[in-house]
Amino acid sequence: MTNGTKRYIETIEWLGKLYDYVNDKLFKNQLERPVITVQTDERNKAYGWFTLKRVWHVAGVQADWYNTPKEFQDESEFEINMSAQFLNRPANEIASTLIHEACHQFAKENNVQDCSRGGSYHNKLFKKIAEEHGLKVEKVDKIGWSKTSLSLETEGLLSSFFVKNPPLLIYREPILKGARVKTSSTRKYVCPCCGNSVRATKCVNIACIDCDEPMQEE
Repeated sequence: MTNGTKRYIETIEWLGKLYDYVNDKLFKNQLERPVITVQTDERNKAYGWFTLKRVWHVAGVQADWYNTPKEFQDESEFEINMSAQFLNRPANEIASTLIHEACHQFAKENNVQDCSRGGSYHNKLFKKIAEEHGLKVEKVDKIGWSKTSLSLETEGLLSSFFVKNPPLLIYREPILKGARVKTSSTRKYVCPCCGNSVRATKCVNIACIDCDEPMQEE
């Protein structure tokens, strides 16, 4: 890779084109265009997310609120993020994630509570929205109707987009935190003569009766 920043910008631009395409074809351009980001999910679990609040705002050139023109002071946007470590998946799967998050945006903009239990459980309202906007939905234990994939019709719809806009995306290695090496508390003792062995969970003095020899820890 000769220019990582350039490749990163191209990735954001490609995701923006994909969003505009599905907004047009699946949502009839009803959605406000959010800020699309690529950030790492430190849990290595989420393919993406949609923020329920408008978390992006306009600032002045000097990052000074008072220098921001008045017409921009109330301008703010939602965010759809695509997790950086999962952008090496097939294009259809990336598109499925983006549409999934766009369905959350649709629910928010239409005052539909599509998740319950503190926002972790995708309820039947989300299932209905997702199926109406090109996704197949499966139920997952504890988190509800959250597993989504493209319907056959949507796959066909997106195939022309991928031909005209072939994906060549940058992705990040996952973050591995607190990885532990599993160790064993057992010890193996071997007879130096016949090779018979035994295991113990602590240091012991043990002998091979057949050979009348003390066994040695391996």
